[in-house]
Order: sequence, then structure tokens, then C-alpha cells
Amino acid sequence: MKNLILSHLLLLLLPACSSSTHITAAYLVHSPGQLTQSELAHHPEIFVTSSFAAFQQAARQRIGLWIDMNALSLADSSWFDQPPQSSYPIILVGYGDPLHAFRDGLTICCFAGPATEYPGYNDPGFSVIMRANGELGDPTIFAQGFNQVPHVDDILKISNEQLAGHIPLTPTDPPLPLFIPTPTMP
Repeated sequence: MKNLILSHLLLLLLPACSSSTHITAAYLVHSPGQLTQSELAHHPEIFVTSSFAAFQQAARQRIGLWIDMNALSLADSSWFDQPPQSSYPIILVGYGDPLHAFRDGLTICCFAGPATEYPGYNDPGFSVIMRANGELGDPTIFAQGFNQVPHVDDILKISNEQLAGHIPLTPTDPPLPLFIPTPTMP
């Protein structure tokens, strides 16, 4: 409860601060998170909270939406499927495989794939998705997993590039539909 009150208070006071720091990402985390407090402390442009309501409030502007794997129980996955936030960069920190991250972890709409465990499904890292317009059924213009120790600078670079309209690394070409049919296993 104390964290919730502090998160709301911080969000209300943030615009009144004399600092010109512009929030570019919100990170929903339940301690301990995958990203270290010391790394996060160097980035005032990242709003860190354990309150989903404060996270949603921060997302009233177009920002990167970061969710820690330890905070999945705090999030309402259906909210991520609704515009406008469904068109924002969504990053799940703690899962290096995007299928496992978004179908099994965050459980956002329309991912299909192998029904069982497969090699690499639970690799650590972070995964990123960006949809074309945010409407259900719109093509995914970027979905990629990163099998590496998650660091704020790496995630922030990708998130900011997507916010600026640049698709980093290897986007899918042509864009993949959100629902990717896969052969059924006998």
C-alpha cells in the first residue's frame, strides 16, 4: 500500500518538478527485479513502479512499456492489447524468447506456437514486440528476443529507437501477423 501511495504521489508531482527530464519508459517491477537499482538510478527518464495503476498513468503518453518477469502478476495483460498502448514498444524483462515471453508470460493476444517446451524457451534475457497500429490482428513489425543479461542501456536503446520510428536490428520483412499458425504436433 505504501508503494502504491508513493508511486501515485511521485506521478502527480513529476510534472511540477523543475527538472526537464522527459519519461521515455515505464518499468513495472516487483522487487527484486531483473534490472539493478544502481543501473536504474542513472536513468531518471525511466519511471519505475510496482503499481500497475501508476504504470498505466505513465502510459498516457507514448513511452516504452517495460514489464519485469517478477511483476507479471501485477499486470492486466488485456490492457496491453488495447490502443493506444498496444502500439507502444512492449518489453518483457527476464525472458529471452519472445514466444514464451508474450504468449506464456504476459499472455497478450494472438500468439501461437509449439504447445510444449522447446529448446531455448526459458532462456534468460529480454524480449521486445512492436505492433504496426496496435489493433488486434495488425501485423507485428518487430518481435525479437535477446538471450543476454538484461541491462538498462541495452533495453533503453531499443525502446527509444522504436519510439522514434526506427526499427533496430532485424525486423521481420514482410511484417508477421500477430497470429502465427504452426503445424500441430502428432
